[in-house]
Amino acid sequence: MTKAKILVVEDQAIIAMDFQEMLKKLGHAVSACAASGEEAIEKASETRPDLVLMDLR
Repeated sequence: MTKAKILVVEDQAIIAMDFQEMLKKLGHAVSACAASGEEAIEKASETRPDLVLMDLR
């Protein structure tokens, strides 16, 4: 089974790290993390993730 590449967008570093750890334990690959919408757009164009997991507030 191919691992899904996931981009995590979260402005709180500790929560982003928790998401990364949980996703890796579930067998997914976190392609990048971003702390803002602008950074997320840049990272998404660089890494071409299969899924973007983001905080809206």
